[in-house]
Amino acid sequence: MTKWITIVVSLAVVTGMLVVATVKPRELPTDATTQDQPVPPADTDDRGIELFPIDRVLDVQITVAEADWDKIRFQTRNFFQVLQAARQFAPIPSPYVYVNAKVTIDGVEFPDVGLRKKGFIGSQDSNRPSLKIKINHVNTQAHASGLTNLTFNNNKQDVSLMSQTMGYAIYNAAGSPAPRCAYAKITVNGKHVGLYTHVERIHKPMMKRGFGNDTGTLYEGSVVDFYDGWEGSFEYKFDDPEADRRTREKMKRLIEVLKRPVPATTADNPSDADDLERDIGQLVDLDSFYTYWAVESLLGFWDGYCANANNFFIYHNPKTDRFHFIPWGADCQFEKRSKLPVDRRAPLSVKTKGLIAHKLYQIPKARARYLKTLRHIIHSHWDEDRLLAETKRIETLVTPHIPPRQRATVTFDGIRKFIRNRRGDIESETADGMPLWAAIPKPPPLLKLPGQRARRQDRNTIFHAAKTGDIDAIKTFLDPPAKPAKTVDINAHNQSGITALSLAVLAGQTRTVEFLIKRGADVTRPNRDQNTALHSAAFLGRVELAKMLIQHGAKLNVINNRKETPLDTCQAPWTRQLQGIVQFIAGLLQISVDLDAVQSGRPIIAKLLRKHGAKLASELASEPAPELGSELEK
Repeated sequence: MTKWITIVVSLAVVTGMLVVATVKPRELPTDATTQDQPVPPADTDDRGIELFPIDRVLDVQITVAEADWDKIRFQTRNFFQVLQAARQFAPIPSPYVYVNAKVTIDGVEFPDVGLRKKGFIGSQDSNRPSLKIKINHVNTQAHASGLTNLTFNNNKQDVSLMSQTMGYAIYNAAGSPAPRCAYAKITVNGKHVGLYTHVERIHKPMMKRGFGNDTGTLYEGSVVDFYDGWEGSFEYKFDDPEADRRTREKMKRLIEVLKRPVPATTADNPSDADDLERDIGQLVDLDSFYTYWAVESLLGFWDGYCANANNFFIYHNPKTDRFHFIPWGADCQFEKRSKLPVDRRAPLSVKTKGLIAHKLYQIPKARARYLKTLRHIIHSHWDEDRLLAETKRIETLVTPHIPPRQRATVTFDGIRKFIRNRRGDIESETADGMPLWAAIPKPPPLLKLPGQRARRQDRNTIFHAAKTGDIDAIKTFLDPPAKPAKTVDINAHNQSGITALSLAVLAGQTRTVEFLIKRGADVTRPNRDQNTALHSAAFLGRVELAKMLIQHGAKLNVINNRKETPLDTCQAPWTRQLQGIVQFIAGLLQISVDLDAVQSGRPIIAKLLRKHGAKLASELASEPAPELGSELEK
């Protein structure tokens, strides 16, 4: 299973001065606020609305027809929708639609606004959805403090509630333009939905504030990078077709530069690799990029551009005639390790899955420049005492506004541990310079849509027969009618590393599973990712199949490559994110799943496994190792 998730999820300082366009570097304010200073002139309007206060929580009351509220909050998207092959040439349209609503912000009413859901896979939640409010949805002249669109993130992945506010503040302080943030208590039709983070929309007002102009071109990047033929995937945010065309031509030029291999630096050719950095720098503002890159790495932002080719904007600044990067979706920061399946040997001090970062990092001079930037930012903006004090301030501010259901998911310990340890982790790793790391990033994933027919060569296999429940076809593979035809190994792996038994379990083919076991299928045989058939049954809530596998000797506590036992795979609570993963796997394998049955079956299997002595991987790790003799006896 993990293999499939991995496919998806499968993401400048030379002079000592950090400069990004017109933004000057600055410390976090001495009062430990998290806002970029100074605030723009349009921070309040004539009715006194302040959208990014630092000392209080916004009161946002939404009134919307219940049918419309249900309509938008239950809208969803899955991996296949957002990662389908067509996205290489143009962004995939959002499935979310606006409905009419009324919003009151700190007592100021906006009677005719548009309201819609927002969010990718990990942040989806039907009870506490992330929201966009379009102030000028009906009245095109309406605005709130100069802003026409407001973004409220549900903090589902930001368990500290501080990743966005504190992270973006550090970007801004270091001179890398980023959104402003505030907190908001959201009420819908009188019901307290949750504590949200109000994040400044990345659009012209922010460009004016961050770069001193708003006449350039702006693009959003979601699981996309600068690979050949991919320039169309970046989503243009303004309304000037000719400017868009010209800028995409610059993207093509950047793609061509990045296609070049990194020349080896030798005594005879010391500058060949430097030429590549120079050529990248003719299209990307490297002073700003090194800062952006170093901050992303310092903050442990595992789902940004440099770490995952995701959650970023690029602005082609007419003042510099170069691309500048802007962080977005920063609810996955202040974490030592990525939650994505990545090589655990990768350095902690740098992220290099973004193609630009990877290419630069292979250049010795560029690595040195990156390290100088990183050290400067740590020295100037990583004050542990002030950062920890800020976490205490925010905790005191927001705690009274968190409803009980949300409070159960909130923890402040993780971000504080990260702050205390981050400097030491980085300094120990970089004491003798940046570690070498040359792992080549993979191009963005492209997925077939669910329901697409299997390739002809894939259909004539025991694996396809097992998945579709074609027992007669399985018999012909195991007992060929024409001798001496070659028989098939019932326990073999297909090209994806999955056994026929596991495929039959994933597809819920009960009779086929029973037949395969009778014919010698090994219920303990792991797939290449070390998932077993029991892992598959547990994950998809296949209760009867789990019982059958246990009855025939399936190992209860085998651990896969993600350090999960079968019990680990089914004990997590059912969420929209988990539902999306199930839908993704089902689409990828072209199998049918009943989501209600999956949801109800998982806890039943968890109880069944416990009854037979199954344990979580964490429980096994805490147990003393068995004596050698007793282990051999088993």
